[in-house]
Amino acid sequence: MYAEVAEHRMPYDIDGTEVGFRSMSDLSTISQIIGNGIASWLDSTAKGNLNKENRSQSWKVGDYRLGSVFWFFFPELREVNKVGFHWSSTTVCSFVSHTIQGSADTTNGVDGTWETGVYTIPAANTDMDHWRNKIFTLSFSGPVKAIRIGFRETSPQFEDLYICGIHLYGRKAVGEQVNDVVMTDVSGVDLTSLIDFGDQPEGTTEIQSFKIKNTSNTKIANNVNIQLNHEDFTISFSQDGPWQSVLDISSIGPGSLSSTIFVRNLLGPPLLTLGPKAARAIVTVGSWT
Repeated sequence: MYAEVAEHRMPYDIDGTEVGFRSMSDLSTISQIIGNGIASWLDSTAKGNLNKENRSQSWKVGDYRLGSVFWFFFPELREVNKVGFHWSSTTVCSFVSHTIQGSADTTNGVDGTWETGVYTIPAANTDMDHWRNKIFTLSFSGPVKAIRIGFRETSPQFEDLYICGIHLYGRKAVGEQVNDVVMTDVSGVDLTSLIDFGDQPEGTTEIQSFKIKNTSNTKIANNVNIQLNHEDFTISFSQDGPWQSVLDISSIGPGSLSSTIFVRNLLGPPLLTLGPKAARAIVTVGSWT
């Protein structure tokens, strides 16, 4: 079991966010790397890997001569207030200089006004559940349109530094994209943390539930599609099934809730790899009328 993270995790790999990257190996400071601007853009696969919980891909972000910066450009202003890193090759992070900055007005990641966030990065390790147990708080004075995260190793005696996950937590700022849907509990209260199935004996099944809310005050959400992306989880409109990975809702009225959606975690027999796993429910709206 893990402490609840009372905030939305951003699906930045599929929500219109663009992610830029630059790495330099000439003993540059993080500020110098930022000043050179973005060198490349992550494609959809790389963005998905960076936002995953496993080690599908890793980025070398530090050795004694190397420093690196990631930029995240959101499609609207957002409140970003928690971050989680998933390291793949380091034992401590005290030897790493780092910065996390946000801007509400940048156009290219270099111009505009930037504010350094208030945060404390916890000591890094290579545990597979680092993405759950080392999430830390980040605060800015207001919503931001972009953030940039820089790393720089400061000592030659440590091993190379790799990162394989950056998870951002927060939400769209008030007034941004008013026609939208959110996930709620069965009472209609917004879900602001992961649904945790907890510890289970092998060979058992657990069922939980949620609803979809149309947050628009004026428009109908038509052709709402819900998909799960993990083979151990399925969904249904009934506790008795049928269980499947995709559901369709014809429409959800303004300010209204869908019927209850049940999600089942079927934990098969041994032998299984232990450790946390996550299924994402991807909700899309076909049209607004």
